[in-house]
Amino acid sequence: MSATAILKFRRSPEEYWGRVNPIGPRAVYDEAKRFAEAMTMAYHRYYGVDTHIVRIFNTYGPRMRLNDGRALPNFVHQALTGKPHYGLRRWQTNAEFLLCVRSYRGIYRLMLSDEHFADEHGNPQEITILQFAERIREHFENAAPIIFEPLPQDDPKAALPATSRKPRGFSAGSRKWG
Repeated sequence: MSATAILKFRRSPEEYWGRVNPIGPRAVYDEAKRFAEAMTMAYHRYYGVDTHIVRIFNTYGPRMRLNDGRALPNFVHQALTGKPHYGLRRWQTNAEFLLCVRSYRGIYRLMLSDEHFADEHGNPQEITILQFAERIREHFENAAPIIFEPLPQDDPKAALPATSRKPRGFSAGSRKWG
């Protein structure tokens, strides 16, 4: 589940219920994520189903498609093809990136736990989208320029994982696995 669609604020506590525009251009996507969490908890409460809610932040890893629209493969694809780095509408915003294997481990630990409320999986170390694009460009000769565009309506400015509540020992980045 996309955490940004639920949260809209940076480092919101996991108990935060979110703030989205229910009639904006991203409304169907944003509200679908919130609906999924609501239905998951309804099944847990009514039917006693052992459910777990994971809010996954930006993950990366092997076998990512170069044209799937996410930052890392998109920037690499643009660098490989010599195309300008478009899509930097969020260049001044912050994000975080987590290797997928760390996310898998956290999800596995969550599945073994008694936690049923939202659990956020991400890296507490943040970087601007511009810094991220520049780091990728460093690895390519003759990298195309970066093109700056305005942020679309209701696009999240930053949504980063809350790191205060990790009773199962999940961690990433500068923290250690419990």
